[in-house]
Amino acid sequence: MEIKKFSKQKNGMYLLSLETGIDIKVHEDLILRYELLLHCRIDDTLLEKIRQENQIYEVYEVALRYLKTRLRSRKELYLYLSKKGYQSQVIESVLTMLKKQGYLDDQVYATSFVHDRILMSNDGPNRIRRQLEECDISNETITLALSTFDESLEKMRIEKIIEKKIKQNHNKGAMVLKRKIQAYLLELGYSSTIINQSLNGRKLVNEDISHKEYEKLYTKLSKKYSGRELEYKLKQKMYQKGFSDFNSEE
Repeated sequence: MEIKKFSKQKNGMYLLSLETGIDIKVHEDLILRYELLLHCRIDDTLLEKIRQENQIYEVYEVALRYLKTRLRSRKELYLYLSKKGYQSQVIESVLTMLKKQGYLDDQVYATSFVHDRILMSNDGPNRIRRQLEECDISNETITLALSTFDESLEKMRIEKIIEKKIKQNHNKGAMVLKRKIQAYLLELGYSSTIINQSLNGRKLVNEDISHKEYEKLYTKLSKKYSGRELEYKLKQKMYQKGFSDFNSEE
C-alpha cells in the first residue's frame, strides 16, 4: 500500500492516507522510525505494528491532558485510562514513559497532597495517611511526605480546633464538650495522646455558663418539682448536659 497523502494533526500526530482509501493517525516519532515518507509502501504486517505502537502515543497524549489539571497518583491515572477502555499493557507502557520523564512521581504527589491538606483542611496526619494509602502509595513514601506534619504542628492545629469548638458549644458542660471534641479530633485523624494532652487540665466551660444553665433548668423544673426531688432532678439534668454541678466544672 502506498502512502498518498500527509495531513498534520494536533500533538505531533499526522493523518496518513493510503492508496486503498485507509486513513491512519500516526505519531511523528513513528514516521521517522519507520521512514514513512510520501509514496513509501507499507504492507499489512508493518501497518499493524504501527497501529499497535501508535496507540501508546495516543494514550500518552490522553494521560498528559489529564495530568495538566493537577498532580495524579499512579493508581489514579491507571484507573482513569482503564475506564477509557485502553489495554493494560498499553497503559503500563505509558505510565513507565511518564515516570521516566518526571510527569508521574508518587513521592512528589504525596508531598503535594500533604501540603494541600494542611493548608486547605483540618485533617490530621492519620486521616491524610489513610487517604494516601487508598491511592496505593507506599508506606515509606507516605512517611516521608508526612515528615512536615510534625508533633508541634499537630499540637498547634489541635489547640486551634479546640478553641473553635469551645466557642461553638458555649451551652454544653465540660464532660459532654470534652467527649465531643475528642471524638471530632480522632475522626479528623489526630493522635489520641496529643488530643488528651491538650484537653487535660484545660477549663472548657466558665462558671457563668454553668450558672445560666442551672438557672434555666431551675425555672423550668421548679414548676413541677420541689424540695429534694427538685434538687435531684436539677443535678441529673446538669450532669446529662455535662456539668458536674452549677458551681464548678470537671
